[in-house]
Amino acid sequence: MARSAFLTENKVRPTVVDSYSYCEYIVKRSSTSFARSFKSLPIDKRNAVNALYAFCRRVDDIVDGDWLPKISGDNELDLRSKSKIIELKKFHGSSREFSDTELQKRVKALLWFRDRLDILESNPKALRDPIFIALSDTVEKFPVDVNNLRELILGMEEDLFHVGCQTYEDMFSYCRKVASSVGLCLIEIYGYTHKNAKKYAEDMGIFLQMVNILRDIKEDYKRGRSYIPLKELNSYGIKFENLMEISKENPESWKTFISEFLKKIQKYRISAMKLIPMLNSDSQYSPRLMCEVYDAILKEAQKRRGDIITNKLRLGFASKISFALASFGVRLNQSEWI
Repeated sequence: MARSAFLTENKVRPTVVDSYSYCEYIVKRSSTSFARSFKSLPIDKRNAVNALYAFCRRVDDIVDGDWLPKISGDNELDLRSKSKIIELKKFHGSSREFSDTELQKRVKALLWFRDRLDILESNPKALRDPIFIALSDTVEKFPVDVNNLRELILGMEEDLFHVGCQTYEDMFSYCRKVASSVGLCLIEIYGYTHKNAKKYAEDMGIFLQMVNILRDIKEDYKRGRSYIPLKELNSYGIKFENLMEISKENPESWKTFISEFLKKIQKYRISAMKLIPMLNSDSQYSPRLMCEVYDAILKEAQKRRGDIITNKLRLGFASKISFALASFGVRLNQSEWI
């Protein structure tokens, strides 16, 4: 049996060391570039970031249906998940993407994760899952607010029902839940020197998530999701139903909308970049590299003037090489990125 499977299936409570190793395994399996960027951190911070990343990865996997925790014989959780679905439907409407059976699997798993956070705060020694054992040790060492992880789960619940943000404020609210919440946890691990760091971390999450929204617009559309504000689209004479054809049917309106959207991203980017020098010097490398990657994607969007649907936003070959070199401490001039 593979070590990762042993940790999740064995009845003996994993050690803290083994739990952190399992989280690192999830990070490496999910993203080798993230794993490399974390190597610059001191070991205690690197372990903590791996634990946080593993938690976020699994929550995201639950919603996408790529992974579910093994939950057996919990009738109470079954009843709670059915009740939770009714509650969520009242607020968000019916899901267009998932059947009730699929919804219950995912909502049940998210409730299970939320329950583990409650146990983490009330009786951490009762935890058996390696991710939560590592996360409990992280929370003991660093002032991470567990409520931010609950906010992340709320955002993921929205994804199960989500068909479209109506306004920019709806979109910003979603970005805060799924991205800023994680940033607010990370800065407590990294350490910071200014009271405004939390505000800039929140803006960092919005900046990164808005770039994600543009990058994944086609994939989200195919799943019936749109995170760009629908009322704003309508004000430009653009209908969500025709979004994939908009570059042909109404190109100038679409270019104008995208131009305004990019200006809003730029506003949050400027604020977000103020965070990095506030972080402890031993923790600046990874977030700086992340910002450089997203900055390159943003510049590509600006260069295309709205053409982000026919061809997905991606880094060019030169950019990929520069970021790969950066992972090993080698920098290219900014003019060589794109």
